[in-house]
Amino acid sequence: MLSLIFSVLFLSGAIRASSHPHPLDPLTAAELAAVGTAVRASPLIPARPLTFHYVGLDEPDKADVISQLTSLPRRALVIARAGGQSHELRVDVTNVSSPAVLWHAVHHGAGFPRFTTADEVAAAALPYKYPPFVESVRRRGLDVKDVGCGVIDMGWYGGGESEEARWGSARVAKMQCFVASGTANFYARPLEGVVLVVDIERMAVVGYRDRVVQPVPKAEGTEYRADKVGPPFTGPAAAPGVVVQPEGSGFHIDGHVVRN
Repeated sequence: MLSLIFSVLFLSGAIRASSHPHPLDPLTAAELAAVGTAVRASPLIPARPLTFHYVGLDEPDKADVISQLTSLPRRALVIARAGGQSHELRVDVTNVSSPAVLWHAVHHGAGFPRFTTADEVAAAALPYKYPPFVESVRRRGLDVKDVGCGVIDMGWYGGGESEEARWGSARVAKMQCFVASGTANFYARPLEGVVLVVDIERMAVVGYRDRVVQPVPKAEGTEYRADKVGPPFTGPAAAPGVVVQPEGSGFHIDGHVVRN
């Protein structure tokens, strides 16, 4: 499944201003499709499932752009995850009918690719199937249906004496939970004292603590939407401002190029 950023790049590159794009134009829909084809077909990443975490233009050097405005190859930078490893690739899509992987490496340093939407959705479903969490919610007099949890990037823990070090180089994330009933501002109603740690690769809860039972803040007084809180936020709208440029706009947009 492609990540959210892959979708954004797909939309931004779907339209070309001309048949001779600028070397820094974002990847087009055809180029993005060619990237996916090349990476999935490459024997360099045999493991499955294969998840794309980033796909974007591999920008050429500024000097090359200035000297060869229309003859530079089109290349994509890819960050993908498969087989418990983070892969980096550069793909030539100058000819979308025959894309080619030019370079590949497995990342061994600190950090991981960003979470995908699929990662977050799958992780958010785990607490409801974890008996200690369900019991923690019950102890607070709450209904588990009214509680929602989300992942928070935990960072890299490659060693040291901290508690988190016991997870080593695992791709883990902390989860924070809130009571979502009674208000749209659920962040104002945190489930204090509960700490979950999820292994995103195995999609399992690997750490859990319920250190203290704190009362959950009430929903009353947490609303922030102007149309719900009443005066003075629902009063007459301010008069609109007007910007006048007698000589016209000071810039011109040509496809993805902005000129003054």
